[in-house]
Amino acid sequence: MKKKIKPVARVFKVETQIRGSNGELVFKRESLGGLGLAWEPAVDVYEKEDEVVVEVEVPGVLARNLRIVQWGNRLEISGMKKEVVEAARLKFHRLEREMGFFHKEIVLPVAVSTEDTRASLENGVLTIVLKKQPRSTREIEVKIQKPKAEGQGGE
Repeated sequence: MKKKIKPVARVFKVETQIRGSNGELVFKRESLGGLGLAWEPAVDVYEKEDEVVVEVEVPGVLARNLRIVQWGNRLEISGMKKEVVEAARLKFHRLEREMGFFHKEIVLPVAVSTEDTRASLENGVLTIVLKKQPRSTREIEVKIQKPKAEGQGGE
């Protein structure tokens, strides 16, 4: 006979395992499923007349610890916010600032050029500016190919 598991009891057990002695939620960064992702920055994406602008909140991240890759209408942003060197020797009573590795993929709302993309980092905000690809307004006639063998096609 299988033991019946009560869902409410399971939730209560998990909750008590992740709460500290003072009742506040606590977790260890190592317990994030082995993904190594410690945090996810907030992102804003907006359009101007000829540009798409992406703003990413990365307070405490140095420019040398950021990587931006663009392909087509996608951006991949990753980086590392290093922990305080003495953190291992300190006894924290509260640790809310997020540290470690992050990775963010963004699909842009319109087609953009892969040329002339520029980025700047100021006051903890990474700003990426991408030129929109001009929309084609010229008329192009598309010809229908003839079938390779007789008897195929719609005649």
